[in-house]
Amino acid sequence: MSRICGFILAAGEGRRLRPATLTRPKALVPFCGVPLLELVASSLAEQGISPIVVNACYQADRIYEACARLQMANGWDLRVSLEPQLLNQGGGLRKGVELVPEAEHVLVHNVDIVLDYDLKKLVRLHLERNAAATVLLIPNRGPKTVSLDEKGNIRNFRDRENGTYTFSGIHILRRDVLKYLDDTAAPDIIKAYQQAMVAGETVQAVVAEENVYWSDIGTPLEYIRAHGQIVDCPLSHHSALRKAQAEQARRRFALELKGVTCTGALGLGTELGVPAGSHLHNAVLWDYTRLPKALLYADGIFVGDDVQSPKVVDDKRVPDARIYLSLGVEPSQCTLEELAKQGSGRKYCRLRHGDRNWVWSAYNPERRENAGFAAISDFLYRLGIHVPRVVLHLADTFELVSEDLGQSDLQLASDVMREGFLFQVVEQLARLHVLGDQAVRLEELPLQRGFTKGLYDWERDYFRHNMLDVCLEAPELWGPVAAEYCQLRSLLLKQPLVPIHRDMQSANVKVLDGKVYLIDFQGMRLGCAAYDLGSLLYDPYQCYPMPLRQKVWSEYCRRVRDFGGVPPEDDILQIAACQRLMQALGAYGKLWRQDRLEWYRQFIVPGFRMLVAAASETTRFPALRAMAEKGLELAMNKLGCN
Repeated sequence: MSRICGFILAAGEGRRLRPATLTRPKALVPFCGVPLLELVASSLAEQGISPIVVNACYQADRIYEACARLQMANGWDLRVSLEPQLLNQGGGLRKGVELVPEAEHVLVHNVDIVLDYDLKKLVRLHLERNAAATVLLIPNRGPKTVSLDEKGNIRNFRDRENGTYTFSGIHILRRDVLKYLDDTAAPDIIKAYQQAMVAGETVQAVVAEENVYWSDIGTPLEYIRAHGQIVDCPLSHHSALRKAQAEQARRRFALELKGVTCTGALGLGTELGVPAGSHLHNAVLWDYTRLPKALLYADGIFVGDDVQSPKVVDDKRVPDARIYLSLGVEPSQCTLEELAKQGSGRKYCRLRHGDRNWVWSAYNPERRENAGFAAISDFLYRLGIHVPRVVLHLADTFELVSEDLGQSDLQLASDVMREGFLFQVVEQLARLHVLGDQAVRLEELPLQRGFTKGLYDWERDYFRHNMLDVCLEAPELWGPVAAEYCQLRSLLLKQPLVPIHRDMQSANVKVLDGKVYLIDFQGMRLGCAAYDLGSLLYDPYQCYPMPLRQKVWSEYCRRVRDFGGVPPEDDILQIAACQRLMQALGAYGKLWRQDRLEWYRQFIVPGFRMLVAAASETTRFPALRAMAEKGLELAMNKLGCN
């Protein structure tokens, strides 16, 4: 009978998973609370594969020690192949098989692949055909770079245009196939397989079933998301993984009993310190992680240390050293350029390294909308909405690195280009309002408090106090409007609740290479879809003319129908615009008079002009229109504007 050994490829640095892999090798990163190396070794051993070679290079001493512990605890035959430098998959195999001279075939398993599959079946199919190599392919998931011919034979492993399957990271090869490796120090095993095919050897594909659990733990987002994908997945062949899956459910339930809100994908270690009242969403907590306060902790990896209380977000704040290590740049060769627009509890800087730029930000997580930014960004991106991608998230120091979209936004767009850009924006909004509606609930996304009577009334009072009382010194203007406002609020409350951006002004639409991107979406919540359109089309920063507003509104309604939704009635746009403009005017008044930000003073008169326009375009609220006209008159007199 043919002798078969296992081989776990565990030498890599796991650069894409940084900063988590700065403190330990990727092979020892936990999945469902169990180190990846242990999960893979247990799967191979459970299905009768022995001995098992583990190659090691990055933090090799820790992998060697882990193998010794696993061998002693479980009786597995683990043999460590130490590499002084990374030898790539092919070079690692060529060196490592020297430890198993008796093996005729080698079953290879990447350490960062989590799989529940009958490996005995893969071995059987390989031996039946005496194949040079047999590779397991995954359908309809992953990068899909492998193409097959009409007979199901592999045509190309790296076919990015026509590929329909993903190489799983699990394959079995006949030992003599290693002769097809090239003579370089770090040869590629896939190139060797392609050379074998050219030589007439059989390199066969085995396609896994659709429901097989498979995850490639490549990036932080993939790592976190994999913990969510496994929750409801039936596991048939990997008993250690099945046990870890059940233990995760128990740990999650224990936290919920303690008063911790648990949503999304969670990976939970042992001996955790999570204060009651905390909210964990799409987060992995390694053993011994202790969180400082009852906050929202979202879209992050916590690597087992005491997380310090949030630092002050001020001019002295600079990036954590792990930012530079994770980006692969030297701090001395980087420059930080503070960006003009700073949000509440947030600091933004452009991080430059040669011709590469990013936007680094530090945030105060005690403002819940800041803590949810990374989660919402990923959600919007997967929904097909153009947003800046989060490159890094240091959840334990409350820092983000995003791609840099440059300086241009919708405010700077030329008249010739403006209509086309607005059409792009409303396509994105229609996608959010229709396609995001069900998705946001399924994912339990940590949104801000949705629009209710209380929130609409808060916006009303914000306007009354900051604008009518403080800026215009005319609180009496509100009295005649009060009854009409109750009708306006009731009409908005009757609208379907969908996820909305909530601050959809032109300054929050970036333009790069002819494509629009939405930013500052951390205030996203459930509300009336027309609120976003009112924010966009009656924007005091732009004051679009009525014909353009009507044209863009029609385009939005068409897009909503294309996505299978039902657009709001036409005059709901103006009603929502009135509500939004009161909120915006209240903000301008506060930012000018209370926060002494003079820049916002210039938008008060345009804001009232837009409020007059919105109130005039619906016949329902004559008192509101009269108040807006009087407010405009007072603002022009007090501010010296024409």
